[in-house]
Amino acid sequence: MRLTREEQVVRAVCTEHYDSDSGRISPSLYEGKETSVSRLAVIPLAGQWPTLAATVQKLPGRRLEKLGELGVGQIEDIGANYTQNGNQAAVTLTVVNDQTPQNPAHAIIPEKITKGLSRVLRQATVIHDPPAGFDPERIPRAVPA
Repeated sequence: MRLTREEQVVRAVCTEHYDSDSGRISPSLYEGKETSVSRLAVIPLAGQWPTLAATVQKLPGRRLEKLGELGVGQIEDIGANYTQNGNQAAVTLTVVNDQTPQNPAHAIIPEKITKGLSRVLRQATVIHDPPAGFDPERIPRAVPA
């Protein structure tokens, strides 16, 4: 099921996309095919932290550091208006439901996202810091069903 333009989604920002020394988030945050996101309409922002920590972390190496929020309409518009080297390079981007037993809010952007397009999506992303007292190391890892 394709999500409506009005929905908001979050992307987990883990250690491979985050430099804690500089606070910089990699422009390749959305790069690749079948990019995972999570729906705020299903699980509100506060509930996304433990849900995503349980599903994306692989401690001690991979930690959930931040969450990045974008609207589905923004994602679609950025793809439709994307230019590369001054030339129109529009990409049809969609966000579709892909719930899992571990994350009923899971969705994906199924289309392949290039590094250049990922950079534009990253620039539009609103970054959320973890809530006070959130300790990702205290979240048990979800076991696949």
